Order: sequence, then C-alpha cells, then structure tokens
Amino acid sequence: MGTRWIAATTALLLCACNSTTTPSGSSSGTVEPALETDSATLDAALDCTAFEHPDKPPVLLVHGTFTTGFEQYDWTYRPLLIERGYDVCTVTYPDRGFGDMQISAEYVVYALRKIHHGSGRKVAMIGHSQGVSVPRWAIKWWPSARDAVDDFVLQAGPNHGTDMTLLTATVPALTGGLVGLPAVFFQFAPDSQFMAATNAGDETPGDISYTALYTQFDELVQPVSPVPTAALEYGVDNPKVSNILIQDICPGRFVDHVTIGLLDAVAFALSLDAIEHPGPADVERAGGAALCNALPIVPDLVVAPLPDLLSGVVGAVVQESGLPGLHLTSEEPPLKSYAQ
Repeated sequence: MGTRWIAATTALLLCACNSTTTPSGSSSGTVEPALETDSATLDAALDCTAFEHPDKPPVLLVHGTFTTGFEQYDWTYRPLLIERGYDVCTVTYPDRGFGDMQISAEYVVYALRKIHHGSGRKVAMIGHSQGVSVPRWAIKWWPSARDAVDDFVLQAGPNHGTDMTLLTATVPALTGGLVGLPAVFFQFAPDSQFMAATNAGDETPGDISYTALYTQFDELVQPVSPVPTAALEYGVDNPKVSNILIQDICPGRFVDHVTIGLLDAVAFALSLDAIEHPGPADVERAGGAALCNALPIVPDLVVAPLPDLLSGVVGAVVQESGLPGLHLTSEEPPLKSYAQ
C-alpha cells in the first residue's frame, strides 16, 4: 500500500493527468506531462490542408534550426506531397529553434494530437535536423503523441548529438560568460542531459516505423562512421528501423546537411517509400540504384514561382516570425521534471 501511494504521489507531482480527448491530451487518461504553452499559441503554429484524403496518412513536416515550417517546406515537400494526394501539415516552433527543445516539443505534441484527432488517421511525420530531435522528445514523453504516429522519417537527425564544443566552451570562456549561445546548441552536444534522456532505454518507442536517412557529406551531424550519430539502434536487428546512408545507394553523391532535407531526390523518394508502405523505407522497393539518376526536386518549383516564394519568406519574417529571440545562455537548460 505504501509503495503504491508513493508512486501515485510522485506521478501527480511530475505530470498532469489529462482525461479529455485529443488534441487536449490522451483519450485513454494516460498520465502525461502538462503542456506549458497555451493552446492558442500552439494552434497558431500549425498549418494544415483540409483532411480530405482518407486513403493516405496525413503528413506532418517538422523543420530544422534557423528556419520555419513555411520557409523550409512550402516550396519543396509540401506542394510535392499535395500533388501526390496527401493531406499535409507544417508546424513552426518558436524563434527558429534557438530555444529549449523541451518547449519546442510541445508544438509537435499538440500538432500530432490535433492531426490524429481531426483526420481520424495515424500521422506520417518527416523531420529534418532539429526537426528530428524535437519530435523524438515528443514521442519519448507523451504517449498521446507516440500513439498518433505511424511512420517517422528522420533526415540528418543528430540522434546521438553533434560536437558543439568549439562554440559552447569557447564563446562563454572568451567573453567571461558575458555572451552566451542559443540554448539549443548545448542540447545538441553528445553528452548533454537532453541527448541522454532522449536515448535512455528504447531509442525507438511506440508502434512506429523509423527511417533514418543520413549522408557522408553532412557538415554538422558527425561522425558518419564507424557508428553514425544520425542512426537509431545501429547494428541492432530491429524490423521497424531502417538506417540508410545515401552514399551506400549512390556512391559519391554529394548531399550535405541542408540539401538532404530540401532538394535531394533520393531522400525524397525514400521518404515517400516509408510513408506509402508498412514498415520503414526499403531501398530496392523505392528504386534502388536507379534513384541515383534522379534530378534535384528544385524543378518542381513550377508550383511555387521563385518571386512569390521570396515575397512570402520576407512577409513571414517581418509579419509572423519577426526577429527571433536567441535564448542566449552559458549552459544547458535543466531537464523538465518529467524527464528526470
């Protein structure tokens, strides 16, 4: 009796129990962390087409650092997926991803709940760079988010961190602690508390198919060999995981950290294969070596002429995004209580 009472009390202290239906929380009454961000703010950060294609999973696109959902996807993946009959959503978390990824994850949690609830279908999620780390945190700690996802494509994700020592150690030291760095830089470090908590236990929680795509020429997410930091459960025979190095398919193909999530046709084809079939992506099913002849997906800009795109980006920066807060700090943000 005493043990059960302590466990129940601890759960109440660490989490908020939501018994309402999505998008407010878990419909099963599962204990989940409360969202600190108000629902109006979370709702404004989500942009979806109408849910009118019940034969396909709705797709959530999650952007990387320094950008927004609109800037990264409205001229690349979003129109290409819409052309192929998908309902598509983009989410934009605060300040171009400079802040605490634990807060940014709340935007993904809310998005997954709302899309799942609104469409009545499980979600296929595609994320690039920080757009991998933030959803992984959401999936890790919120059962309602985890249960809403069917497929997760991770493009150039720093799944086990990336070395930011040159910045995180040097800048504060040289400035006597007067100048900090964006909080997210500290969380990207391989030995950060954020990375340790993300990868503790099961790296691939839930009934989700995971496809990790990465490139030898990534200038940020390293190392790629002998054990790629962008892979999940590398070397483990896990049927729900595919770890795919682009150069294993197309030797010498130049794809860097940015283009793998924007323009590379091989990464796009593998992402499509993952969300169109049960399980993670299969290289041969997606086209195998024939993929190497594919041109970048830039020519599809016909659906969004460049002048309109540039005008839209400027408008988003001035009117919607504004000048981002940099969230400067000299150390990693502390872990939320639910993750300790």
